[in-house]
Amino acid sequence: MFEELKKELYAFYLHGDAERAKSFADKCFTIMDSRFRDGMTVLEQKLLQYDVITEEFEPVIFAHSPFFYETGVLTSLSDGARKAKGYGFMQANGWVYNRNEHLFFEQGDDLNYLKKVHSQEKLYLICGPFNDTSQHFNFNFRPYLQIGALKIAQMAKKELKNAKNTEEKEFLRAVVEGMNYLRLMAEKFSKKAEQMLLSETDPKCIENLKLISKTAKRVPWEAPTSFYEALATYAFLRTAFGSLEGVGPNTFGRIDKDIISFYRNDIEKGVITYEEAYNLVSQFLLLWDCHYDHDMEFSGYADHELENTYTLGGVDDDGAPIYNEVTEMFLRATRENVIIFPKIKCRYTKNSPKEYLDEINRSIVKGITTVIIQNDDATISALLRAGRPENEARDYCVSGCWGLCCNQEKFDHGSYINLIKPFEFAVHNLTEKRELLRLDFQTFDDCADFEELYKRTVKNCENLIKTKLDVRTRGGQIFHKVDRFPIFSATLENCIEKHADFTMGGAKYHDDYDLVLGLPNIVDSLLAIKTLVFDKKKYTLQQYLDAVRNNWKNNEQMRLEATKCHGWGDGNEDSCALANRFNNDLFDIYQKQTGAYGGKIHMGHLTYTEIRWWGEKTLATPDGRFNGEFFAQGLTPSRLKKIPSVSSVINSLASLDASTMASNSVVNIMLPSHISLERCEAFLRALSNSAIQSLQLNCVSKQDLLDAQVHPEKYPNLIIRLTGFSVKFTSLTKEWQQEVLSRNFYE
Repeated sequence: MFEELKKELYAFYLHGDAERAKSFADKCFTIMDSRFRDGMTVLEQKLLQYDVITEEFEPVIFAHSPFFYETGVLTSLSDGARKAKGYGFMQANGWVYNRNEHLFFEQGDDLNYLKKVHSQEKLYLICGPFNDTSQHFNFNFRPYLQIGALKIAQMAKKELKNAKNTEEKEFLRAVVEGMNYLRLMAEKFSKKAEQMLLSETDPKCIENLKLISKTAKRVPWEAPTSFYEALATYAFLRTAFGSLEGVGPNTFGRIDKDIISFYRNDIEKGVITYEEAYNLVSQFLLLWDCHYDHDMEFSGYADHELENTYTLGGVDDDGAPIYNEVTEMFLRATRENVIIFPKIKCRYTKNSPKEYLDEINRSIVKGITTVIIQNDDATISALLRAGRPENEARDYCVSGCWGLCCNQEKFDHGSYINLIKPFEFAVHNLTEKRELLRLDFQTFDDCADFEELYKRTVKNCENLIKTKLDVRTRGGQIFHKVDRFPIFSATLENCIEKHADFTMGGAKYHDDYDLVLGLPNIVDSLLAIKTLVFDKKKYTLQQYLDAVRNNWKNNEQMRLEATKCHGWGDGNEDSCALANRFNNDLFDIYQKQTGAYGGKIHMGHLTYTEIRWWGEKTLATPDGRFNGEFFAQGLTPSRLKKIPSVSSVINSLASLDASTMASNSVVNIMLPSHISLERCEAFLRALSNSAIQSLQLNCVSKQDLLDAQVHPEKYPNLIIRLTGFSVKFTSLTKEWQQEVLSRNFYE
């Protein structure tokens, strides 16, 4: 179905991609450079960027699609982030940032030195110099769906009379201008459709072009009035926003909650049928899924990552579970069209209807995992404890890979901190590197008992947490001097009311989100030392440390004993107690800190493909891991622990306090391929009482994966959740296939 549309999309996105975007960027940079004048403010520069891109871009309309959105400004793998993914050049939407980025690095050699050496040593990740400057932007579509760009502009105009100074007036005027540039971009699509109609002969294409010509004259300037117009608003704004603003819009939001009224109104009026609406949803999803070749090799950091998501399900404003016609349409369309992008985030509660859980699981039980399953019961409790009011906590989105967000904030869910590193320094006594990094990590050599060793572990983690925060705080305060985002800020609560861009503190919240790597490996390491050294006294601490430092050479028996000790995920009382203690101690550390921008710092447990890349740069650990081996993903039990029963994992996760994890947590679970829908439903309901938040569930046997390595042609749609995204197993390199194969497979 929709084969002609797919051909049209692939013909555009898989050919001449980089050359097209690079040529456009070069052209726009030349114009913008010529029009730049000394003394221009950052907002004046941004409006110049808006103006030139709007004037110079040539709309691309796919005649077999009823939607208009493609500006030709960005490469196909770009979500709006200004650096062309995979090519490295700055796209046209990065002109302002490119001109001013040097300011980040002119804040002092000492700061630059620390950021550089900490990054080289894989201590932490910040998606940008000191701020997340280009991705994980939660663009809020709701104002455009509810009132349209015209009324957003009117709100900003109205506030001008209350502006206290020139800077506030400049921001509000920039919002007004931003809305006008969106209108002008949409009108160019309308005119392009009218031109194409002059030569088009295909009846279906003529119908599409007429629809685009009519709709683009008013949407998104005015609010949509139909189901089609609501989808068209999403499609246009996602690409137009990224093309102008230079940052990646990370989510369509809660799409079933936000547009169900449009669908039901159309049904009531008799202007659309279910199947017509379903066809629109299918075509909408194909627009984003056809941006890349699903069979291209995945070998790098994020080769198959398009950073495009939406959230389904969850609860409504009163706490009742959501499962409606739009929910079902998006899940069905994803299943029947084998859509990998956009990524779906399916929120559920223990009270979610069976029909909803079955719809989520239909593809998963067949070995096709394209969703994240998000446990509301754990997640909402964390957001409430983090200080969110109940209405906001119930209304959260899951965006990007696992990011928890509300519509009131710009969040950073690419801010990872590697707690295994301070543990490595303590185990391996890396004195010279400590001095190089200016970090005073305590070693374990002279610990008299386990309690002292544990306290040093926590102290070293606190040291790294504070160090990262210090670097971010000192370096990140000048973001507003580098770039501004009036279109984006206009969608955030408080920015228009406070007359300030979010980089100037205009948004309602100024919180940080730290995503922790290491709990499973650290807990297992601590338990192995406690058991073999301090409890059983089978080895001295020095003997044990020496074996680890020597990468277990000539100590294979000791290593095997370490892997057989109790550890995270086995459901044992000691492992659960230690994990809970460590998690709570980390939470307490974060609770005592003030974020880089004056807000709170929220903690979570997850990482991206760093489970491999950081693992490769890390020495052996006391849990039996060799130099360079994979880390555990989020709260997933270590692959070194061969835990036969998934019930043990559930029991372990039930021992943690979910309310401590307002930054989210992730767990990978591999269940058998023959599992029924009924058992899968029961499994999810059992998980709802645990601390698990984001579940990456794959139902596939190791035997099938091994066979797929030898006979990939037999498994064209074997899609697994790798890390923060889904990918065809057969497109993975042998190294990444091995990561999947080395996981725990439960019966």
